[in-house]
Amino acid sequence: MNPIISLKDVTFTYDNANKSALNKINLTVKPQQWVAIVGLNGSGKSTLAKLINGILPADSGTITVAGEKLTEQSLWNIRRKIGIIFQNPDHQFVGATVEDDVAFGLENQNMPRKQMVQRVAWALDQVQMSAFKNKAPQTLSGGQKQRVAIAGVIALQPQIIIMDESTSMLDPNGRRDILKIIRKLQQQLGITILSITHDLSEIVEADQVVILKRGIIEKTATVAEIFADPTRLTAWGLRPPFTQRLQLSLLQAGVLLTKKYQTKQGLADELWQLRSKM
Repeated sequence: MNPIISLKDVTFTYDNANKSALNKINLTVKPQQWVAIVGLNGSGKSTLAKLINGILPADSGTITVAGEKLTEQSLWNIRRKIGIIFQNPDHQFVGATVEDDVAFGLENQNMPRKQMVQRVAWALDQVQMSAFKNKAPQTLSGGQKQRVAIAGVIALQPQIIIMDESTSMLDPNGRRDILKIIRKLQQQLGITILSITHDLSEIVEADQVVILKRGIIEKTATVAEIFADPTRLTAWGLRPPFTQRLQLSLLQAGVLLTKKYQTKQGLADELWQLRSKM
């Protein structure tokens, strides 16, 4: 299967910077994968997203999206294949109502009105925001705003969605709801997800995890491989999620578990079984 995103020896340096923000990055993403890009602030995560979408031009190397090399000539065609959900949804709103906002991108594509109305209704239904279609986006809660932002992206039916720290302003419940919606849409529509985050609790659903540190890829692996050695995460400047920290503490206390868990629920179920045997 050919990759949907491919970066080969990609380097980028901001003006007047002493060091490259990204240095000879090589990355391959397969179609319909969920790939989490993880790292501390300043590691190059958001820069990577901007390079893939052509917002920033690479100093060197090649970027290919859906089989098409990113160039000045192919830039706008590639951007039509990518949707970005930003950290602050307020920065994406342009319509007076939720319905208008979701329709904005479709209007720019000159979609016939009848088809556009159907597409907007479908997108809002996917994120459970149909009842708010006549509301002003600014009056919504943080989680509701992010749902509208997602609707605006999926209405365009891109092949790739980039989530650039798009849940960092939400509470845990809101974050969990948004990730659940994205996972459902990925499975239903066959979308490739590139999730950029510094919160390791968000990566448990990922097929592949890429750890960035100071503009260099330190590790590419599965979630299980990343969490297998919490001490390595600390060395990369990352804090393991609660579930992994608790399992390490249990191991140090002599409590042996049957497996390593990525979610709180699985760990809680086994601890409950251990307790019932005491």
